[in-house]
Formats: sequence, structure tokens, C-alpha cells
Amino acid sequence: MVTRSPNEENTGTMEATFQVSDQDWSPFANEPPPRRRPSPGPAGAAPTPGRASVPAPNPAPAAADPDRTTALRPPGLAKKAQHAPLVPEPDGTAILPVIPADETPAPPGADSEARKKRSVKRHRSDGGLRTTVRGLGEVLITLGAVVLLYAGYEVFGVSQVINNEQETLSTDLEDIWEGEVAEEGVDGAPVPELGDAFARMWAPDIRPESWTLVEGTEPADIEYAPGRYMDGAYPGEQGNFTLAGHNVPAIFSEIRSLQAGDKVVIETKENFYIYEVQEHVVVDETQVEITEPVPGQPGAEPGDDDYWLTLFTCHPRWDNYQRYVVYSQLVDTIERDPEGELPPAATDPEV
Repeated sequence: MVTRSPNEENTGTMEATFQVSDQDWSPFANEPPPRRRPSPGPAGAAPTPGRASVPAPNPAPAAADPDRTTALRPPGLAKKAQHAPLVPEPDGTAILPVIPADETPAPPGADSEARKKRSVKRHRSDGGLRTTVRGLGEVLITLGAVVLLYAGYEVFGVSQVINNEQETLSTDLEDIWEGEVAEEGVDGAPVPELGDAFARMWAPDIRPESWTLVEGTEPADIEYAPGRYMDGAYPGEQGNFTLAGHNVPAIFSEIRSLQAGDKVVIETKENFYIYEVQEHVVVDETQVEITEPVPGQPGAEPGDDDYWLTLFTCHPRWDNYQRYVVYSQLVDTIERDPEGELPPAATDPEV
């Protein structure tokens, strides 16, 4: 039976401490375990049988070679790093793709003149088509911008010009009404000449302001105001008092919004004539019977109920091959206040 000395047990313990697994991490994992040295004694003397030798103290570690310093990493990774090349293999990473050293050979026939001509022709034809489509798109965009500008001018520009002219005509009308009448005229005012102002019209359901009316329906007469058809009646007279106006927002384009029962008021120097809307019709531009004393009945004599007001303008809104017509009948006559106070029918849409 061999007995172990405490030194042998300690030696075994020291050897066990250097058995480090790959999962354990230590900054000294790659250093080899210390070697056991024989116990001190005569040179070359063999150890005494039956007795454990005492290991000699470890010699002082030599200075570490700076070029062979072990990285601080787990043992398993350290072993892999020792065998990994400094530059990755061609397929060792997906971030740096492999660029072949030699050029890839072209497919058969790639250098043929016929193939080159076909490729050039195809690219030229595609470029021409793209240029044509691009040019067509630019033209359409330009036309759209022009149409929008024209529509804006028709709504805002023309309307502003007409409103300014209407103010001038209204001032002229006041001067006419305040002047002396040398001969019998219309409701205490002189008989108007072509283009002269003679009355005002109110339609509160479609416009808060009034229109100043002029004599005549020629283009020069009705450029800035509705005009009276000269063969028709005057306001309040038996027959058909007919007014024509341009199809623009500042004049008659909105008469389409008048409904049956709405009021249209004509103001003269002496009276307010209240007309009530009856119906709407759309007729061809050649149907002049809308201006007859009895609208739509050529040759008929007006009766006791035939006190008509006919408003018409071009139709459709952006063309002129038809006429939009609104018929109204006289329902009341109110004497005009010298102070110019308006009746409710001229200002209140609900009346």
C-alpha cells in the first residue's frame, strides 16, 4: 500500500486546475500548465522508492514576446483564429463579393456586326418613342394650363371688368333720372337711345346686386349689360319685355338657377315691377318666337294676362348653339320711393 503525501495531493490539485473547457474563459487559457520538476537532491540521483517527490518551484516566467501575445478570447475561438487566414477566402464572406480575375467570356455571336446593329436600332427606336411621349405630355400640360388660365379670366377678369362698367352705367342712369324730360318717355324718363341705360333689374335669389339695363341687343350694346329687345315691350307694359345677356357669371349665366316662384324686379324712375318666374325652356338659336308678344305663339295678340318678362342667354354654358330661356309674369307694381328705398322682393330671396 502506497501512501500519498500532502505534497502529492497538492500537486494533483494544481494539475487539475489547468484543465479548462472551451466554455470557460480565462485570459491565461492558452498558457501551458507548469512542468513538474524532480525534488532537490544529488545530481542524477533517482528518486527514493516509496517516497513522493516534492516539485521544485516554477522558474520565473520569461518576458512575453510581443509578436506572440495571445488574444483575450475563449480557447475554442483562439484555436479557430490560429488557423484562419488573414484575408478571407473567396467565398468566406457575403459582404465582399468575389471578383473573378479573368473577364467573363462573351456569349457566342455577341461581337457580330448584325447583332450590334440590331441593338443600336432598338435603343434608337425606344429613345424616339420616349421623346414623342414626353413631348406629347408637355403639350397636354401646357394646354391644360392655358384652359385653366382662360377659365380663371372668364370668371374673375371679365366679371371685374363688367362690374366696373355696371357702376358707370348706374351712375349715368341716376343722372338721366334726375334730368328734365323734354317729351313723353318711359315712366317719366326719356326714351333711351341704343346703348343707353334705362332701368335696373334685381334677382335676389341669384345675385345680391342689381344689373343696369341698356337699350338694344347688338354685341356693342350688351357687352357689359343685359339689353332690351327693341321690338318688345317696356317694363310694365302689356306684351313681352325681353332681355338678352351674355353667358358669363357677371351677367346671365346664373339665370339657370332661378326657380318657379322666384321674383325678378325691374326698377324704373317711377315704379318697381314685380315679376314671378313661371318656367324654363331650352330652344334652338333660330327659334325667335321667344320674343313674340305672347311667347311661343307667333302672331297671337296679347291678352289681359300677357305681361311677360323673358330672359335668355346662350346655351350650353361654354357654347352658343342654343338659348336658355326663363319666362316670368307680372304680379305686382309698386310705386318707387323718391328716396330709392327698395321693396322686399328686390332684396329678400324668401319673399
